[in-house]
Amino acid sequence: MHQRLQQLTTALLSGKTEETRQSTNAALAVGSTANEVLDTLVDAVNIIIGLHEVGEYDKDRVTAAEGALNSCLQTIEDRLAIAEKKFNIKATTGPVGLKAGNLLSLAVSASLRAIGFRSVNLGKSQTPLEILRNSEELGADLVVPLLSGERVEEQLQNFMEALERGGFKTKFEVIPVAPGLPETVETSITLARNSGEAISKATEWALRRSKSTNK
Repeated sequence: MHQRLQQLTTALLSGKTEETRQSTNAALAVGSTANEVLDTLVDAVNIIIGLHEVGEYDKDRVTAAEGALNSCLQTIEDRLAIAEKKFNIKATTGPVGLKAGNLLSLAVSASLRAIGFRSVNLGKSQTPLEILRNSEELGADLVVPLLSGERVEEQLQNFMEALERGGFKTKFEVIPVAPGLPETVETSITLARNSGEAISKATEWALRRSKSTNK
């Protein structure tokens, strides 16, 4: 099973669409779950973003990786369509100033679907105000903005200002992903230092919400 997931990682990093699709099917055939496939996707995407930020992956390689990622997601779409009905909660994900952020947003959005959210990927990088307004228009209950690790404290401050000024705090739950943020930084909202932590915290929040709704 582990070997199949490793092959999936290699195919994704190479941006090979057909190999990625075959590796996904092979992993599922030996018993890997959609969640395990998606964990592999998220890890691979974080590697790609890191390489892109230091100039080792150019735009063409990122585009190829996006095609490969989409082929994997199409392969598990039926499973995601069933899983996303667990919670009656709509989520949005989107990059805020993150290079190649659409890749991570695709993967995180799919991961949220796999654990029970009706999640929408907002795509290309947006300003804090844009992601908040778009999420409001879509009727989101949860927003997961993906910040860049560059000047992360400044980015978080800008996001918090847009959140406060626009009166969005009462409209939905927000869990920003702020990589590299010092542990000493605290805010009035839930924070995640990486996408995996954001998915865990989103799940905890959804379970608490479901429990209180069912009382």
